[in-house]
Order: sequence, then structure tokens, then C-alpha cells
Amino acid sequence: MVRIAHLSDTHLDGTPERALRAQRVLHEITELDDIDLVLVSGDLTDHAAHAEYVQFFDIFSAFSPLLVVPGNHDRRTPLAAHLEPAADGYFNTVSTVDGLTVIGLDSLIEGETAGRLAEGTIEFAHDALRSADGPAILALHHPPVPVGHDFADQNGLLNASALAEILTMHDHVIAILTGHVHTALAASFAGRPLLGAPGIASTMRLGSRMDPIADTNAMPGLAVHTVEHSASESTSIRSIFHYLSPDTP
Repeated sequence: MVRIAHLSDTHLDGTPERALRAQRVLHEITELDDIDLVLVSGDLTDHAAHAEYVQFFDIFSAFSPLLVVPGNHDRRTPLAAHLEPAADGYFNTVSTVDGLTVIGLDSLIEGETAGRLAEGTIEFAHDALRSADGPAILALHHPPVPVGHDFADQNGLLNASALAEILTMHDHVIAILTGHVHTALAASFAGRPLLGAPGIASTMRLGSRMDPIADTNAMPGLAVHTVEHSASESTSIRSIFHYLSPDTP
């Protein structure tokens, strides 16, 4: 069994208020004694400033293994001061825990809200999946499905068909984990579960409401994914979405 604490959209901006929201979610994780991997699916910072990345990695330094992928608010050059990019400069990464391979894919288009998987990232995914001996999960910032909000649905993963082709070629991918839309998300994509974590900095308002698009007073949350797998049985994944109480210390 592998348990993943899935967080997203911390949008750290150097202020103590944003830091506190992230710290409160991490406090929930420390109360659990069986989390095997912490995943943050993008928008680590709000403005991609060096000090914001320092704040992020200071807060998350106690967690290992930690897997992060960039979101549209991130930038690769300042992030590279804290994480080692691939040779092509993209932040694609792999973490294997107890036979489960989690593959982080960089979907960032710098300067744009929408995302895209570059050719090098697509090849990285294929190579990592060919090397995976057991079940695998793909993690990226931008969801490849509409979520029912006009703005969000114009700014998801632009080449979702490329992701679908990856899944078609590798049937041991059991789920896709995403962020970006600041709300818990459960859908299916190319026949696999697609699960999005709640936002930490804020929560997207229902419908297509704007001004503001997100509620910064809503409580932050996280997802916990439990993967059960063995050589003799089929692999399963179950997820819970947990929001903090206003009384959480």
C-alpha cells in the first residue's frame, strides 16, 4: 500500500497569511504516520520570485520524498535554484515508492495560463513508463478535462490528446493527478481516474463567476490517495478530499 498526500496551488507570495495556509495543511499530514509521498501539483509560488521559492522549500523541507511540478505561476529559472531540471530545462521527474512509480510532468508555458506537454516531456513520460515495473501515476498541473468554469476550461491542457495517447500506449497508468483549478476534481480521462487536489491559497467559485474567480476565505484542503497493489491482485486507488476546519490549529 502507498499513500500520497496531494496538495496544489500554494501560491506562496512571501506573506505570513499564505504561509500559514500551507503550514496548516502540512500539519494535517504530520498527524498521519503512513504518508509515503507528498506531491504538490503546481503553482508553488504566486509571482515566481526567488524569495517565494525560498519560502516554499523552507516550509516543505521536512517532507521526503517530495515531488513537485511547475504550474502557470511558476518559472523555470528561479525554480532551478532549488530543483535540478532535466537537460532540456524542463522539470519532469520520477519517484518510485514501494513499487509504485509517480511521474511528474512539466506542463508550463511560461507567460500563459494554459498548459502544454512539450515533445521532450512526452518522450520523458514514455521512457519513464517503459522503465516502470509496476503501476504508475502521472502528475501534472493542468487538467485535460473541462471543469465547468468558462475561464478555467479555456486554460487547461491544450494538447490533451497527447496525454491520451500516452495512456493508450501504457495500460499500467492507474490515475492522473492534477491541480490548477483550485477545487477538488474527480473525473475520468482516457479510461483512467483523473483526480485534482483542492486549492490551498483559495477555492474556485462555482459556475463561471469572476471578480473574483476564487474565494480566498474558503478553507484550504488536500487529497489523500491510497494505492493498493500486489503481484497477485489488481491495482486500485481510492481518494479522500479533506478540508480544514476553521478551528484547526
